[in-house]
Amino acid sequence: MNLFRNLFKNYAALVTMCGVLMVPVSLQAESASVKAQLKKMIGQDAESADIKETPIKGLYQVQVGLTLVYMSEDGQFMLNGSLIDLKDNQNLTQLEQAKTRKIMLDALSEEDMIVYPATNPKYTITVFTDIDCPYCRKLHEEIPTLNKAGVTVRYLAFPRSGVMDAQGNLKASYQKSVSVWCAKDRAQTMTDAMNGLPPETQNCSNPVIKHLTKAEEFNVTGTPNIIFDDGRIVGGYAPAEELLKLLSQS
Repeated sequence: MNLFRNLFKNYAALVTMCGVLMVPVSLQAESASVKAQLKKMIGQDAESADIKETPIKGLYQVQVGLTLVYMSEDGQFMLNGSLIDLKDNQNLTQLEQAKTRKIMLDALSEEDMIVYPATNPKYTITVFTDIDCPYCRKLHEEIPTLNKAGVTVRYLAFPRSGVMDAQGNLKASYQKSVSVWCAKDRAQTMTDAMNGLPPETQNCSNPVIKHLTKAEEFNVTGTPNIIFDDGRIVGGYAPAEELLKLLSQS
């Protein structure tokens, strides 16, 4: 029970934020035990879990947002890990998560992002970034190379230190993000900030809190967190040459 609750942390919030992903499915008779076990674990919310057969007879995939586990047909056993197709050398778990991540990505609005467009776009990467993250700054230096190669770079804010300190004061990193998103020229102000020039402190209606919420939804734990337009993810810094190689493999 506790394991499953941990795996489906913030489940209610995910249902609200990602409801489009969790369409109730008509379970086949043989998966009734899986559904019954889910009901014991998470109550009526089990109705919204996405349950599918896997290539392994008697094993079912159970997914809520990006959290994905496997359960036996009788509902007795649960596996938490990756399902690998050795014949095709494919991580089936990651493929399913990429599909979900793409749906979530497609639902985001560029109006809330800082975008560095490619002249002749071939690919798009969406990056949860932190102005005070050294590796985010290294990635930012790669943007001209990426743009030239046809990669549009889109930023979402993820100040890793959070919003407020123990005394209730706004943290510097969060305030920097707000100031950048409130700037008249967001892209240039972000570039200046990444180069060590603190932005002029500003406040306005901004999407930074929304981005932090989205980061939880995308299971972001560090920066830079790079999401390809097909839903694949690179959880950390990678030089432009490596990113271009990975993008070409889509």
